[in-house]
Amino acid sequence: MDNPSRPVSGYPAPNQNGHLHPPPNTAYPYAAPPPSSQPYAYNPYYQAQTPIYRRPAFVRSFVITMIALAIIFGVILFVFWLVVRPRVPEFSLTSLSVSNFSTNNSQLTANWDARLQAYNPNKKMSVYYDDVDSAIFRDSVPLSQTQMPPFNQGTRNRTELNAKFAVVGSYIGNKALNGINSDRSGGSVKFDFRLEALARFKYRGWRLRRKWVRVWCDDAAVSLSSNNQSGNLVGGSKKCRVAI
Repeated sequence: MDNPSRPVSGYPAPNQNGHLHPPPNTAYPYAAPPPSSQPYAYNPYYQAQTPIYRRPAFVRSFVITMIALAIIFGVILFVFWLVVRPRVPEFSLTSLSVSNFSTNNSQLTANWDARLQAYNPNKKMSVYYDDVDSAIFRDSVPLSQTQMPPFNQGTRNRTELNAKFAVVGSYIGNKALNGINSDRSGGSVKFDFRLEALARFKYRGWRLRRKWVRVWCDDAAVSLSSNNQSGNLVGGSKKCRVAI
């Protein structure tokens, strides 16, 4: 049998007082973990931090900066406008003649000779015209079109332009054909002249952005009756509408 005075293996032997606790200043066989060199400190703002682009102060500064830049840009444009005083070019249809005009079986044959005057009213800006296209219309139906040579205009310059059109046996729709025949019974036929060009405006050494210039010379009446095949512009020079 086992000796009852022998301590049970796995448990510490009782001390003199019969307690199982070790006496004072007794060392354990294993080392205690060293204390942390930097004790943890709770930061109440760590979890609640807001990204910088969501902070009210950043948004307010960004909006103020954008408004300030817009104001500065507007002031620069206003000063430029006061100095340069840009104006839209002016165009006039000075002459429009028609010859060999006939309409048979919905087919149109005709020759047009148009003359225009382009005027640059600007005192400090010159204009350069490229890709100049022109056309003759009737009731929004194109009858003939042609390309004109490019040209330049200095300040306060007037330039004479010529455009020739020709069409032989071209099909024409009923709307335009009926309108032409109706006008011829009254002694004159109305045509629409259109011009479109890519213009470059230049101020001293500065070249501004290129813009499309569109010219409309609508309802230009030509003396053309049912008994003749040629006629000229009625009522003298006709001022055209210009848009940029």
